[in-house]
Amino acid sequence: MTVYKIFDCHNEYKIVSTTPSSIARQLGDIDLIEKIVVQPLENFSFKSIWGEVDIEFEDVLKKDSLLPDISLWLRVFLVLSPKAYASLKEPLSKVGEFLSIRYKGEEWYLYTPLEFGQEDEDKCVQKIEYGSLAGVEVLVFNESDVAEKVVFKSKMLGASFLYCTEHFKSLCEQNELGGLEFSADRLVYLT
Repeated sequence: MTVYKIFDCHNEYKIVSTTPSSIARQLGDIDLIEKIVVQPLENFSFKSIWGEVDIEFEDVLKKDSLLPDISLWLRVFLVLSPKAYASLKEPLSKVGEFLSIRYKGEEWYLYTPLEFGQEDEDKCVQKIEYGSLAGVEVLVFNESDVAEKVVFKSKMLGASFLYCTEHFKSLCEQNELGGLEFSADRLVYLT
């Protein structure tokens, strides 16, 4: 089994350009910025504070990039087109929540992953720079824990990236959902 780190495909697709402050303003409370930013690590539901939210996309590396079917927002949340939502709703709903958003008047979805992959802390290697912790050099997930999870985060990395199994990658490929890249990171292992 392989674990993949998920990235936006900047070479071909637009990315979500809506900021946490823009969403907080749309929800009517600028103080929600902090909640939005800490949610990936604290892992709480947005449903009680959610309302009408519009998002925007922008080109990154070239003009007139394609609109993605699925993309990342803040490296941890997924943004799904109606096509991606129809294809991924069932498996993703088991490990997170969908929130309605709009893009140019059309209903899209913001997906909040609520699962962490269990790390094998004895096999993970902390990165130390100038005598202080500076991240993780080698990240090892417990295979029996992540095998059935479609997407998940890492507590050791501060929930700063989204990971997936081969199952999620295959679903995106089978349903021809463009917008993401999957990296079999050489620093991520399973035990």
